[in-house]
Amino acid sequence: MAKKASENVGRGVLMSSIGDDLRLPKLSHMVAGRLRDQIASGNLKAGSMLQPESKLLELFSVSRPTLREALRILEAEGLISIGRGMRSGALVMGPSIQKVAQYANFMLAADGVTMRDLHEARMFFEPGIIRSLTRRSAELEGVCEELRACVSRLQQGLINEQYVEVVAGTNDFHDLLARASGNKTIAMLLSVLQVISQGVYSVNLVEKGESTEALHKNMTKTVSGYDALCNLLEKGKVDEAAAFWQRYMERALEFLARTKLGERKLISSSVTAGSA
Repeated sequence: MAKKASENVGRGVLMSSIGDDLRLPKLSHMVAGRLRDQIASGNLKAGSMLQPESKLLELFSVSRPTLREALRILEAEGLISIGRGMRSGALVMGPSIQKVAQYANFMLAADGVTMRDLHEARMFFEPGIIRSLTRRSAELEGVCEELRACVSRLQQGLINEQYVEVVAGTNDFHDLLARASGNKTIAMLLSVLQVISQGVYSVNLVEKGESTEALHKNMTKTVSGYDALCNLLEKGKVDEAAAFWQRYMERALEFLARTKLGERKLISSSVTAGSA
């Protein structure tokens, strides 16, 4: 009876002014929602610890099973890591592009989306992002510096034959392009698409067993394209850079068609929460 009363008090604390005629969600979901909001707002930062279980029980006025169910919900979403026990507190992980990409990839795979479809989606955005820099000339220098630093790392990786790092590093270049849009929504969408693309590419590398020589050739060609884009932007030739990148992506589309990679459907297992 006491536990039930505690649950009712907790529900009252969480619901505040919501009318009695509304159907209430499970209390554990409400607790999870409150904690999720605090993570999203930055009040609970990635790397910090949630309060110990005893403090959270007092804060939300709920039973231990209810609180633990709420924490398991957040752990399943990748927002916290409980580790070995719940009593001492859980580690806040925060939202991640990889987790979003994992869910997005699952939905796209279920719909039979192909690599061609994915590449065409990126083509809608990336050349336009570069072209938009003509209206934001004050930001161009900073964008160029970040892109050039990334290209230099990739070039050094090729020299050192660190192909795993180079393949993964291409994500960084496209992330920088996405952020160059100055629009957080576009940046997130493009980052998700890039993580999915990279996941499929990595699976293809493993399945094909591509030779080191072939991988070096392909990666050198890719990084050369990045370098050429940087050269144009550094000279202030933004329109030329956008046109170059449009052609670059069109050639990539032709490659997908020629090799039939474009017909390859996404698979749900190609992206995991820690794949990027």
